[in-house]
Amino acid sequence: MKKTLVFTTSCLFLLFAVFTSCNSQTSDKSNDDAFAVQTASQESTTVTVYYFHGDRRCATCKAVGSVSKETVEDVFGDNSKVLFVDKNIDDPENKEFKDKFEISGSGLFIYDGENIEDLTALAFQKAANHPKELTEAIILAVNEML
Repeated sequence: MKKTLVFTTSCLFLLFAVFTSCNSQTSDKSNDDAFAVQTASQESTTVTVYYFHGDRRCATCKAVGSVSKETVEDVFGDNSKVLFVDKNIDDPENKEFKDKFEISGSGLFIYDGENIEDLTALAFQKAANHPKELTEAIILAVNEML
């Protein structure tokens, strides 16, 4: 069941990427430019660690963001093929990104351009009290996708 969900999520993410790269009609040029930069970054990057959150974040949400960002910076900081992206889904400038990828809440995802590893549940279980376990999971997921 989990593999089917990961596969389905991966297919949907890839489908949105294809549609957005082919869509030439936009209502907001600045959002399209930001998305184009994001897509260009992904193309030059092998693995991206995405942390999605809203304006209001609890201590656990903040811990997920901190642990994931620190892990990418500390462990993969010298690897140009690994990127950390922090997106506030409540920010109006990220509305198009949120809509295109159907992001509705906080989450932690590892994406290699083809596969998506959803670490959200683990991240929220471990970030505040067992950050080393989350760090190890992020490292493992990134290394598997490199």
